[in-house]
Amino acid sequence: MDTFRDTAFALSIWYAFLATLAAVLLVSVNDVDASTACLAGANVALIFALVLIARVRSLQNGALAQAFWRALPAHARPRGEAAQRIAQRTLAETWLRFARGAAVVTMLFCALAYATHGPGSPAHAGQIGFNNND
Repeated sequence: MDTFRDTAFALSIWYAFLATLAAVLLVSVNDVDASTACLAGANVALIFALVLIARVRSLQNGALAQAFWRALPAHARPRGEAAQRIAQRTLAETWLRFARGAAVVTMLFCALAYATHGPGSPAHAGQIGFNNND
């Protein structure tokens, strides 16, 4: 069972790395300010969480995730229906934990976006000063 758990964790780390890379590329290519970058990061984290939840839902239809199955060594693949259900449950629990973490990251990025663009922030003060010069 530790092989399943370790493989599921490593696969989830890989997916999280790819989502982080996508967010960094999105922000760096578009050259946006801090609050917009935080909102872009929050959106990517939220999409990551929703994709993981959708993949867990597809696991419940009886299909074991192809990437997880290929990541396991041939001798470590479960034999029998009960072992496959345990592997599915392990993968689902791991993905739901990562989805929960991504939701927390989403909330943190939204709070950072609000803090960097809310009332009293330097960006807001500059905007008020610009409007008063008209």
